[in-house]
Amino acid sequence: MNILALLLRQQGKLAEAEELQRTALAGRETQLGADHPKTLESISHLAVVLQQQGKLDEAEELQRKALAGRETQLGADHPETLESISHLAVVLQQQGKLDEAEELQRKALAGRETQLGADHPETLESISHLAVVLQQQGKLDEAEGLHRRALESFESQLGPQHPETLTFVNNFAFLLRKQGKLKEAEQLYRRSLNGRESQLGFGHLDTLISVFNLADLLEAKGSFMEAGQLYVRHLQGLEELHGPNHTLTQRSRSNLKRFQREHGPVG
Repeated sequence: MNILALLLRQQGKLAEAEELQRTALAGRETQLGADHPKTLESISHLAVVLQQQGKLDEAEELQRKALAGRETQLGADHPETLESISHLAVVLQQQGKLDEAEELQRKALAGRETQLGADHPETLESISHLAVVLQQQGKLDEAEGLHRRALESFESQLGPQHPETLTFVNNFAFLLRKQGKLKEAEQLYRRSLNGRESQLGFGHLDTLISVFNLADLLEAKGSFMEAGQLYVRHLQGLEELHGPNHTLTQRSRSNLKRFQREHGPVG
């Protein structure tokens, strides 16, 4: 059931994934107990699905519960405990609790470097997450250094088209844009979009995120025709994925209306 829920999450079918994860968690709590490592795994997986849907308060509560359980059952330096530290930090980052998020991501990175090695995929994930927190805090030089340090390792360890590599590329492009390095940022956004279309499909949520990010950059550059077309594609993709009344769909629709008011109809 957890494998199916993971597959649904990867496909962007988050409501179905949440339902399956809740069922799996209830079953494990009954059969194995609340503190069993497999139960804690289900708690963490459910929290990730909730986070991806914007249900951040419940996601935070569950990640803290998973972390406390793993520290007790597995130890502070166990890879699964370090995973919980990183996952909790991501939720806190999305809530705007950046100081605690930074502290936890540094802790996760230090632990993973020690336990797994500098080039392990989970260590690289921590580098990427820490860099994102730093750039949100305005610590752009340190964030760029982390991104450039990790990019080559991502490509060599996972491959240039791996979904994790493409997420890293997308995040790096966001940083470069904030620094005003628009040409390099556009190149990386296009690379992320093309890779996600190929690896995940045109309607996947991550692909649609890349569509929006590229559109937003192109609008800032004055490339209004292509930007408008991408905004339309973003809205259509969300309508198909989540339906017309989902919060993300409504935001996309409002953004497209804003764009058309400022720049005219999309051809």
